[in-house]
Amino acid sequence: MTSHWLFQLMVLAVALFWLVGAYNRLMRLRNAVTKAWEQFEPALQKRSEAMAVVIEAMRTPLADEAGTLQALQDTDAKQRAAAAAATLARARVEEVSAWVAAEAALASPASRLRALIDLHRPLGADGLPDPALAQALAAWAESEPRLAFLRQGFNDAAQVYNRALTQWPTRLLSTSFGFRLAGRA
Repeated sequence: MTSHWLFQLMVLAVALFWLVGAYNRLMRLRNAVTKAWEQFEPALQKRSEAMAVVIEAMRTPLADEAGTLQALQDTDAKQRAAAAAATLARARVEEVSAWVAAEAALASPASRLRALIDLHRPLGADGLPDPALAQALAAWAESEPRLAFLRQGFNDAAQVYNRALTQWPTRLLSTSFGFRLAGRA
């Protein structure tokens, strides 16, 4: 009888150690996903600030395109709100999907404004391009590859977490401890 109890105790200990290890692994992976998402915030803020400067600089020269400028402002505000919601929700599928949709909506007015600027770049009093506009356009252009890089890092972290979450027997923990799939950007 002693060996039977000892065997049961060993099985229980192994199950407990596995449970703690699996939980800690999922927490570490979820925190990596959250951290990868949080890196978007400064890059999105920098892009938004650059776009705001460009929009203000182009209001007068592109007065006929006020709708495009307003559409860019509105879609940028929507994508920033969606990004903030995804941050609060620890990058869950629904919130990240909303950010992806908002980011896609931003692409059209942004590319239209860039094309309009290429056609009609305002010149300063000295006949040279406006330095503030040039600097804002450069910051905007520099932010795009950075966002693509951060997006790839986030997607990689989310893929590892989602894969770990759906593996058997770890998936038994997901519902018990409230782990949810991460979105893909």
